Amino acid sequence: MSLPQFVKFHNLLQVVESFCGAKPARIRTLDRDSDGFSGAVVLRVVVQETPQAPKMEYCLRGWPPDSLPRERLLGLHRLLEHIHKCGVTPVSVPLRSKFGTTIFAEAGQFWQLEPWLPGVADFNSNPNDARLRNAMTVLAQWHEAASRFEPRESEATWFKSFAAANSPTVADRLDRVERFQKQDVDKLRQLLEQRTHLPPWGTEFDELVDLARRILDLFSSSAARVAEDLSSYRNLRFRLHPCLRDVWHDHVLFEGDQVTGLIDPSAARSETPATDLARLLGSLLGDDDERWEVAISAYRSVRPLSDREVSLARVIDQSTVLLSGLTWLERLFVHRLSYSNPPRVLDRLKQIASRLDLLASRLPPNG
Repeated sequence: MSLPQFVKFHNLLQVVESFCGAKPARIRTLDRDSDGFSGAVVLRVVVQETPQAPKMEYCLRGWPPDSLPRERLLGLHRLLEHIHKCGVTPVSVPLRSKFGTTIFAEAGQFWQLEPWLPGVADFNSNPNDARLRNAMTVLAQWHEAASRFEPRESEATWFKSFAAANSPTVADRLDRVERFQKQDVDKLRQLLEQRTHLPPWGTEFDELVDLARRILDLFSSSAARVAEDLSSYRNLRFRLHPCLRDVWHDHVLFEGDQVTGLIDPSAARSETPATDLARLLGSLLGDDDERWEVAISAYRSVRPLSDREVSLARVIDQSTVLLSGLTWLERLFVHRLSYSNPPRVLDRLKQIASRLDLLASRLPPNG
């Protein structure tokens, strides 16, 4: 995978040296055709200060110009440091540079360097209950520590806690469902009819178009009822505190049954913990109701979770199923983003379509 255009290799050497005091021995880009879509470039960096010194591995993360505000990044770094100090060790804390800050600015770009966490995101290859409980325990510990974080005034927009407030996710999901219903589904259908080829899609393109049409049909059959369920939570108030908001299968690392990393927290900001439960359990368990109960019980062994928060998590998960396929179709057919592994994208869309089928069968008739 080549470096994005905004990244210059000679700049990377300078960035790493500002944090470590030594130039990297090796830099490797990561191929991440995933749900995460922050726009950040993620690089695996090996540093060896002297030939006799041990090799140290780091994650170098950079954002394109005009992405996340500086104050939000600094607040996130302080949040992660706080959580780690609270004893939640599967969290990587960005290093400070020789200039004393956790951000290095280079040509309008922000960079951070953090220890590379061990482990593999392989829950689906061994989805036992011990792993599930451990993942939920670590998530609950993360939430409990985050709820005690005290942001600076410049960081409060993203990381302030509230005893009772409306969920931003509920409002956002309702707006997105309405947007797709009113105009974007029709726009996507028109683009599919044009059958304009997408590089680098080859023989898989026809299958992609057929799958896209199926996803659009399933959205249309379920959107009104999901929106109705979401609307019942629009004006309800929940506790809000910093949450990950993008914690899913590929962002939870394991060694054996132990969780060794909760990675890629760039989407973190204040929300109801129900959003993280929905994102994680939807990706790990799908619609397995019995194992959702196992997971909720493990979370509750660490911190309280109300029945209303659990119910909201299920509704948010339904909205994720409803919207995720259309989000992918927008990326592919509207924004024409290129993905290096079309079969992997197809597999993800097939998973989404399968859950959409089940969602449509489980929802009672609208009205």
